[in-house]
Amino acid sequence: MASTLPSTRRLKIKVKGIVQGVGFRPFVYQIAVKNKLRGWVLNSSEGVFIEVEGEDDKLEAFLKELRENYPPLARVDELEVEELPPAGYETFSIRKSLSTEETMPVIPPDAAICQHCLRELNDPANRRFRYPFINCTYCGPRYSIILALPYDRPNTTMAKFKMCRDCEREYHDPLDRRFHAQPTACPKCGPQLIALSPGGEELARGEDALKLCVDYLKEGRIVALKGLGGYQLLVDARREDSVRELRRRKRRPKKPFALMMRDLDMIRDYCYSSEEEEKLLKSVQAPITLLKVRSWRSEKWGEITQEVAPNSPFLGVMLPYTPLHHLILQEIDFPIVCTSGNLSEEPICISEEEALKRLSGIADLMIANDRPIARHVDDSLALILKHTPSPSLYLLRRARGYSPMPLKLGGIALRESVALGPQLKNTIALGKRNWVVVSQHIGDLDNALTLKAFQRTLRDLMRFLKINPEVVITDMHPDYSSTIEGTKLAQELGAELIKVQHHHAHVVSASVDQLFSKKIPGRDEILEELVKG
Repeated sequence: MASTLPSTRRLKIKVKGIVQGVGFRPFVYQIAVKNKLRGWVLNSSEGVFIEVEGEDDKLEAFLKELRENYPPLARVDELEVEELPPAGYETFSIRKSLSTEETMPVIPPDAAICQHCLRELNDPANRRFRYPFINCTYCGPRYSIILALPYDRPNTTMAKFKMCRDCEREYHDPLDRRFHAQPTACPKCGPQLIALSPGGEELARGEDALKLCVDYLKEGRIVALKGLGGYQLLVDARREDSVRELRRRKRRPKKPFALMMRDLDMIRDYCYSSEEEEKLLKSVQAPITLLKVRSWRSEKWGEITQEVAPNSPFLGVMLPYTPLHHLILQEIDFPIVCTSGNLSEEPICISEEEALKRLSGIADLMIANDRPIARHVDDSLALILKHTPSPSLYLLRRARGYSPMPLKLGGIALRESVALGPQLKNTIALGKRNWVVVSQHIGDLDNALTLKAFQRTLRDLMRFLKINPEVVITDMHPDYSSTIEGTKLAQELGAELIKVQHHHAHVVSASVDQLFSKKIPGRDEILEELVKG
């Protein structure tokens, strides 16, 4: 009689893309255990390697989840599967990573709160109910808290918070969503909210601080809120006098303010929003998204003052992306201005000391916390262009959620290099092999504080990415701060200095963008010629 026992197969799988520092190995472990498979998973310089064996149907279910349900911070570029003879594995394990000096480290970006954490935030039975700093492997602070690589808790600004027994247990359990979630914490052991007067006097903590914040917003007063990558300034978007006062204090007479709205229903009352735009608003990046105004007035939520965006047919809108934002927006029934916490042309404040010094003349109340921010990361700004054959995402400001995720250049091989950008709206780019990492938006380098942020960002990224530039690229303009800094860097390192006319850079970048968005025969060769030119 023929055997009816299920056959056992072993697969060797290589996954390339953004698969390190994003919870990919615990994800693999969990779906392997769920499907009663045996084998192992590990990180290497080439990606994630998996060997898994078991029954046919279980392996197919495993591969389906691997392709379709990977963690929100991950990006799978290639998935190679090879069949091998069964090895007789008895369990599934997470093996120690293989590393080489050739590794291009991945620095995970900050991520909007996931649906799992949002449910826990609003669950009275959960021990993290209404905890403003809830996070897990899928969401929360990353780039804004990293001090060094590898991305482990002692190398983050969370190092000073010792995990309680419950958090420690979750952190070490491969089946838990918080396995190796470096910022993990709870009300017992983690950061706390603190309300301060503009003079620095402590007014309240915890829930009382949150209530004070909500009360001030309802009164039309200006609140400075410590967010993921820096302070933000909040005010009721319906109050013309309050928005005008924010403009006066911030010294920003006309430039539009971004708005934060509670949910998509509120956004739809004020703006036209397509399926693609709503998907972007709800994404793990959760950028400010430019939307066409439908009406300045909502029967349910009230009238937004046109002072938020004078003479503009668009509003820059975002959804709450941190647990703290959600807690605030749940308590108010109106949209709020949510703009960077700075004077115009300055970088955003990231510490309490900076905020008290630079925002005390702007804000009526400061909502701080005791989790330090390592570096400023502004909100990203995006636009969906609705052209044919399909809508395209354009990032007008690449920062929170996107930076510093690497961009792959196909078949181009770069020497180790840094490009130091322009004087205005500056960003830095670093190249290594066939990858480019673009920094978060830095700003205009005319300001001494912004120049310091530029220098700090350059130093951090060179250190994190282990880049010792052979080539330093600057603008041709001799008086740009970025040109001066680049010239000094090239001399210090003995690197080749290349100066590029910025109009040429604009043309090449637009050409590269178009080539990346289309599958063109010989694309890599064209890209290489553009880069050489």
